[in-house]
Amino acid sequence: EQAFEEALEAQFDAHGHWAIRPATWLDPQASLEQKRFWEVFEACMDGLPAKPARVFGMRELLGMETEEICKELGLSTSNCWVLLHRARLGLRDCLSRRWFGET
Repeated sequence: EQAFEEALEAQFDAHGHWAIRPATWLDPQASLEQKRFWEVFEACMDGLPAKPARVFGMRELLGMETEEICKELGLSTSNCWVLLHRARLGLRDCLSRRWFGET
């Protein structure tokens, strides 16, 4: 989890701005329709630390409300949002490299 945290922090400068602005994905909607995308997405989810991956899955894949997630996992609302943010950053990084071919 330490390496994950360091990788996230390396994406931003001292002011919280992108160190290197992510490239715009050409056609993300078309990617969603491809089976291979979902295989890569699953591999990226597996690469996340357990807690952010679980919170992301509950929120975005199962459609649970934040309040439900917090109650089930014993989290504060702010901690839940931090975990969602970290999961999204980790997924963006992984998908950028493994699906969209960015370096």
